[in-house]
Amino acid sequence: LMSGVKNNVGRGINMALVNGKTGELLDTKFFDMWGGDVAPLIEFLKTIQDGTIVLMATYDDGATKLNDEARKLIAELGSTSITNLGFRDNWVFCGGKGIKTKSPFEQ
Repeated sequence: LMSGVKNNVGRGINMALVNGKTGELLDTKFFDMWGGDVAPLIEFLKTIQDGTIVLMATYDDGATKLNDEARKLIAELGSTSITNLGFRDNWVFCGGKGIKTKSPFEQ
């Protein structure tokens, strides 16, 4: 999804959605949390279907435009670190829509 090739990711939060049953890649997007708007991220998070694996990684700044609603939606995917994510913090996360516990795959 993201290789070692330089500049193959976008500034902000990079996301990949994977079907939890088949492993099929469903979608990839990035959301610029420095110069962009948080509204498209929130709308995208609301469309994720139950059983979808969600992979996220930051590049440059993934936190400046995050608001409480966006952080809550990401926390509902299993993140425990999203509430503390700050300016230019490095963050990787693997969670899922409908997860009943917190994800152990976060750093």
